[in-house]
Amino acid sequence: MTQNVTLVAKAIKELYGTNEDKIRRFASVYTLAKSIGELEKLPEQTQEYLEIESIVYNIDSSIYGESKSEFLKDMMVKLGIEYDIIDRVCYVAENFNDLEHITGLDHQILLEVHMLMKFKEKRYPINEIIKKTDELFITNYGKAFVKKAFRI
Repeated sequence: MTQNVTLVAKAIKELYGTNEDKIRRFASVYTLAKSIGELEKLPEQTQEYLEIESIVYNIDSSIYGESKSEFLKDMMVKLGIEYDIIDRVCYVAENFNDLEHITGLDHQILLEVHMLMKFKEKRYPINEIIKKTDELFITNYGKAFVKKAFRI
């Protein structure tokens, strides 16, 4: 874990306090995204983007009276995160499920992880999981995780 990832994870953990559901979700999404990124052999910078995006993408900033991008930008500036990372993370966090604006493998993997979590949480029927996987997943390991998790 890079120092930037550690700083962001710590800040989000502090933000969530003792909310175990939020902490468990961010830890699950982070772990799965990190694993898929590493298995897909992402370049180091892209892997770092992905890991930070996976920690922050699901944050509900409306409770702080700001857009998600404004909230994340303010938080990461205070943490000393570089502007290129802030720009990328804010873009993907705001657009992670906008299928027409997928802009890189970090973004794609985050979408796939989000869908994996959604399949499980919403108890999608197998035929719908297969359909959505065929439509949305492009990474080998994202597809492999679906096959393994849902025995398809």
